[in-house]
Amino acid sequence: MRRQLFFVLPLLALAACTPAEDAPADDAATEAASEAPEDATIDLGAGGITIPAQNGFEQLAAPFGSARAATEATLANVVGAATGGHDGTGDCWLKTTEYAGLTLSFNEADEFVGYYATPPWSGTGQRADMLANDEITMVEDSTLGEEFTIGEGEAIISGLFTGTGDDATVEALWAGENCIFR
Repeated sequence: MRRQLFFVLPLLALAACTPAEDAPADDAATEAASEAPEDATIDLGAGGITIPAQNGFEQLAAPFGSARAATEATLANVVGAATGGHDGTGDCWLKTTEYAGLTLSFNEADEFVGYYATPPWSGTGQRADMLANDEITMVEDSTLGEEFTIGEGEAIISGLFTGTGDDATVEALWAGENCIFR
């Protein structure tokens, strides 16, 4: 699924010695630099994430099994700076890196094994239009809500609609390994 975004272009800041009163401006530049580029798109797939050619860069891929550092660096160029994460302790054994609207999952070997996407990365399709596609199937008796899958077998993307109406939109999409408690 592809989602186009409209964000403010990040500011490029040069490090220099400045008086203390300039600190708020530095904070603003840092915040702007962590945002995703204008018109950024990613393609969410059953086997990972592809970044289509855009903004002067060639197409890049982050397939499941990729090293954590390379995956994070590749995606940060499009989705912005990481906003948090999980260390793989407690109820969820997976390590995660969180971005605005996108969580990447990594196993103990620091291999990319899954993603969980919400707006703006989860798409804009409406339920009625999406269910007209033969590749999309509703999951009966799901404890998560209006759950659906795209694809068949092990090559699937799972998702949730925001409701049952024809105009319901996609709330979330995920593939690979994730900690989703049913």
